[in-house]
Amino acid sequence: MKSESQGTLSIGFADLLKMAIPISLGTMFQFFVLATDNFFLSRLSQEAINGAGNAGLVYLTLEMIAVGSGAALQIVIARRIGEGKREEAFQTFRSGLIIHLAMGIGLMALALGLNAGPLQSSIADPGIQAIFNEFFTVRLLGFIPFSVLLAVNALYTGTAKTWPILVVGCISASSNILMDAAWVEGWWGFTPMGAIGAAWASFFAETIGCVLSLALTFVLFPAALRPWSWLPRESLQAWWKLAYPLMGQFLTTISTWTAFFFLVEKVGGLELKVSHLTRNFFMLAFIVAQGMQQTTRTYVSGLIGEGRQAELPSALKRIVTLNLAGILLLCHGYVLYPEFLGGWFFESAEELEAMSRTLHVIFVAVIIYAFTGIMLSTIQGSGATTTAFRIEAFAVTCYMFVSAAMTVVWPQPIWIIWRVEWVYFTLIGLGSWYYLRNGQWKVGNVQS
Repeated sequence: MKSESQGTLSIGFADLLKMAIPISLGTMFQFFVLATDNFFLSRLSQEAINGAGNAGLVYLTLEMIAVGSGAALQIVIARRIGEGKREEAFQTFRSGLIIHLAMGIGLMALALGLNAGPLQSSIADPGIQAIFNEFFTVRLLGFIPFSVLLAVNALYTGTAKTWPILVVGCISASSNILMDAAWVEGWWGFTPMGAIGAAWASFFAETIGCVLSLALTFVLFPAALRPWSWLPRESLQAWWKLAYPLMGQFLTTISTWTAFFFLVEKVGGLELKVSHLTRNFFMLAFIVAQGMQQTTRTYVSGLIGEGRQAELPSALKRIVTLNLAGILLLCHGYVLYPEFLGGWFFESAEELEAMSRTLHVIFVAVIIYAFTGIMLSTIQGSGATTTAFRIEAFAVTCYMFVSAAMTVVWPQPIWIIWRVEWVYFTLIGLGSWYYLRNGQWKVGNVQS
């Protein structure tokens, strides 16, 4: 963790965990929100969970533009802190906050346009299409508060003070879960709204998280918000040089995954429901991976900024060890008791078998991801975001060809279709290894 007196990053296991755990726990609360959403939606109908699930994926896809920008803010802030340029780090945050506000407004406008045309025509089932339209019309309101929240999170992760992310995640997730129960099914005397209630719950939870994170920033980092000033042109150009490949990378990743679900919908309703629930279980791996990947970006960028490149191999080995251990801890049920996990959502033997066999497949995928996700985050943290984007673009291109082959050309059982994740994560690993093998990335690539 960042020592205020020495201005250095400590790379012990405890220090790495001190930064990663609040981020991971924040992601865990998001997992509970997603699981709760799907629990209530699955009780409504198969169309409800499939329509709302697809709408949620489109929302997440577009939000990846702001996620990529936030990752670039994190890298720059961490590098400036490592270089001892604290005021420049805060100036980066202030500029990022305004950029993210404008980005949220732009994303909401873009989503309105897409929902009016191309998104509707891409869904074959009329029932799913109706739920999608109703859900997404409300869900897109969240672009503004969530985009602003990502900028604030970049400040917390870039300065290695991550416990506010846990506080915000806990409160916003708890709000979402309570509002799901009240507005989807009408608990505690509320009028039930069905699927659209889940969309309103998510929007209000994101708004609560945004307001709370800004309030905490006023208390914890008053210097980050004043005096208000804009980054000079050359610094903005340096940020953009990092940001646009990350935006492209994250947008490409999630849009490809979204396209995968739209392809699965053409195979069948059961296959799509299994896939949406599999996405939930993937979140268990993301709980650990998100914390460790953001920790990786901060540590790689910060240690390079401090001129401590010799310590990078030790720090990265420890991060990989913690990442693998955490993923095994949370995901072991995919192979040890998949029927129990699937039994929460399915009753028939056919459905339960499909879910169980798919869980076996994604267990292999998350183990590969434990290594390759850290490798790609190392490249991002070093500043070589264009290279990371190229690796991602190659992997997702192959991913889409294989996905289309197994869903449209030669339709396969859903547990065979999900093996495409093996292809994707393996290619990410090979591409990352090829770039990292000579050690030139340790020089760093974030200009002042």
